[in-house]
Amino acid sequence: TTASYYSIRDAHTEEEIIPFDDDYTKMSADADGMYFKLHMKSLQPERYYRLLFKHKNNEGTVVYDNNYHFKIIR
Repeated sequence: TTASYYSIRDAHTEEEIIPFDDDYTKMSADADGMYFKLHMKSLQPERYYRLLFKHKNNEGTVVYDNNYHFKIIR
């Protein structure tokens, strides 16, 4: 891919908490693969969230929603 991004949604309400952004949600890469850092303090505890990924390449843009869920605990 030429660029990959992440987005966070509330798993219950489908509200977009962190939208895809060309600057702020761009994923990093190293020899082990792609990764991103997420500041959990901005998310509410005891709620479930869902991760989405967007990949851009020469053939276009694809958004992946594989039902990756996580919960913020206290």
